[in-house]
Amino acid sequence: MRQKPVSIKTKKRIQVILVLVSLAFAGLFCRLTWIQLFKGDEFESLASDNRFNEVPINARRGVIYDAKGKPLAISVMTDSVYVNPIEVVKAKKVEEVAGHLAEILEMDKEGLVERINKNKTKWFVYVKRKITEEQASAIKALSLPGVDFQEEPMRVYPKGSLLANFLGFVGTDNNGLSGLEAAYDSVLSGVAGKLMMELDHRGQSIPDATQKYIPSQDGRSLVLTVDETIQYILEREVKKAVEEHNPDKMGILIMEPKTGRVLGMAEYPTFDPNHFNDYDQKNWRNFLISDVYEPGSTFKTVVMAGALEEGVASINDHFYCGGAVKLPGGTVRCWRSTPHGSQSFLEGVQNSCNPVFVTIGLNMGKDIFYKYLNGFGFGKKTGIELAGEATGILVPQKRAQELDLATMSIGHANAVTPIQLLTAFSAITNGGNLMKPQIVKEIRDSEGNVVKTIEPEVVRQVISASTSEKVLKALETVVSSGTGKSAYIEGYRVGGKTGTAQKIIPGIGGYSDREFIASFMGAAPVNDPQIVCLVVMDYPKGPLHTGGAVCGPIFQAAVKDVLSYLQVPTQVEPEKVSAASLEEVTLLDYTGMSVAAAQGQAASQGLSVSIVGAGDQVYAQLPLANTKMLKGGSVVLYTKLPKSAETLQQIAVPELTGKTAEEVLAIAAEYNLNFELTGQGVVMYQQPSPGVMVDVGSKVTVGLEEPLAEGASGELAGP
Repeated sequence: MRQKPVSIKTKKRIQVILVLVSLAFAGLFCRLTWIQLFKGDEFESLASDNRFNEVPINARRGVIYDAKGKPLAISVMTDSVYVNPIEVVKAKKVEEVAGHLAEILEMDKEGLVERINKNKTKWFVYVKRKITEEQASAIKALSLPGVDFQEEPMRVYPKGSLLANFLGFVGTDNNGLSGLEAAYDSVLSGVAGKLMMELDHRGQSIPDATQKYIPSQDGRSLVLTVDETIQYILEREVKKAVEEHNPDKMGILIMEPKTGRVLGMAEYPTFDPNHFNDYDQKNWRNFLISDVYEPGSTFKTVVMAGALEEGVASINDHFYCGGAVKLPGGTVRCWRSTPHGSQSFLEGVQNSCNPVFVTIGLNMGKDIFYKYLNGFGFGKKTGIELAGEATGILVPQKRAQELDLATMSIGHANAVTPIQLLTAFSAITNGGNLMKPQIVKEIRDSEGNVVKTIEPEVVRQVISASTSEKVLKALETVVSSGTGKSAYIEGYRVGGKTGTAQKIIPGIGGYSDREFIASFMGAAPVNDPQIVCLVVMDYPKGPLHTGGAVCGPIFQAAVKDVLSYLQVPTQVEPEKVSAASLEEVTLLDYTGMSVAAAQGQAASQGLSVSIVGAGDQVYAQLPLANTKMLKGGSVVLYTKLPKSAETLQQIAVPELTGKTAEEVLAIAAEYNLNFELTGQGVVMYQQPSPGVMVDVGSKVTVGLEEPLAEGASGELAGP
């Protein structure tokens, strides 16, 4: 039978089908070629991931060393216990295994049983990570089926709470959560390894399957600028201060002004980073970089530097303190109720006189004032490489009024962080260069080789070296003759500034008249500053609350030991210091003596003499007889009037400022004058003035008041 010929139409259909099949095979071939050549590695990785279940193995974090190479944070290997649920279920010992583990690890047995049964097709489930050596030994002794251990690095802080707020801490997965650990996490953490177990096509573990182990790479280590010994000194003083004054919080920050290197940073409250979860989270904060406050009179150093640099004022310019400066919107008062009267700029610095600095701030004007606010870095981060640094708060320049400028001049209105303030002070004292605060000086690899050295960084020059020198000389007189006498350090030239700022009342606004932030900021030695230090105390309790009374002695004790540790040579011969500054003498009674005899007696006691009056016989003296004072001090001798005036029976009014009512009454017994006392506290004013000759029996009005904070602004508009 003859086959029917294929029609042309059918042939065309067959041809189309052949073309389509060929194109399909060609496309498939191209696809396979593209996958093999260009996507092969990716799909191989995906296949491997699908085939293997992996458990990350944390790398050992790098060590954190102090400046002298002493370890402050290390990583040690510890056991983490895990179970292989497949083996435990297969052995039919879920209850037994869970019971033993729960008892040793202090866990809930029922919860552990549920977790094993829920993951019965898996080969790896953590029971508890980073257990103690005793717990690991107890579990190993039982030889429980399906129970094994994985070594993991655990962060340990061998010095406990030392530098805790600075260092921070790490979490269970070895990642930095706060402080330096968080800021340098990428450097310290290294590269994690892997433990991999082969799975079947259903994603379940295969008994006795292939395992892969990819080792981790240890992190790099840090060498800090902080010195462990200096840190111990600072924390010792913080502990003593907390016991004495019970503040809400306090801290001491110390730097090298020429490099910006932080040498120590101690604060309260603190915590032990080995057990950070045992503490309230507020204890974790490093408030020296993260909290802002109105600094009060320590900020006057910034105003002084800008004014001297711009020629707005000179050290010898004279100002008048009438007790207050009235401005549109409010009044800024002096901290002392008795007006300082006429005084030079230098005396205004020594007295921390508010009206003097208000006048200078207003004379600077808004543009110049903000030039130095910005120049010294206020209102922006310093760049210190610690997590959580705040920027501070500035009154916007566009809306700043005269009253704002006045209150800013005495350290109110603007809020700064302690690290900002000390960084600015470093620039003021180091010749004018604003330095970036530095906390790390070297980065080393896991073998201890230096891979990076971090050099000091100059941000910009703010003031000239000559202005810096003038400020330092002025600040030295604050310690020698002004409000900062409590910070004097035997054998060293010290300059500094006290500060006592009223706290803002939370939720209400305005300033508290009983809660203060006391501070002292200083440099030593002033002729070649090696260190600058800030002591700040938030709300000291008790009778003392001023920066000079509370923080000056802390500065003195800490900086004295730091200078000694750094082997900074003394600048005064020890025998002279001892003779002039340490030996006490009891003041003789010079009244009735001739001036020459009194001068001779005073000289024999190592005292200098100032004579008031033109007579030749001593009629009165200050301090009074039997007063104890240090050698090198000065005695004021008042002489009788010429014989032609003796019939007037006059007497010199004694100096009473700063004395208590009891002390005034004791002095009254020595003078034939009528003292009229009003108020409570200490003597803030007297009339007539000290040294004025008045008739015997004259009335002397004495006003006593509780002193305001040194940086207090009195009446203010708004919060």
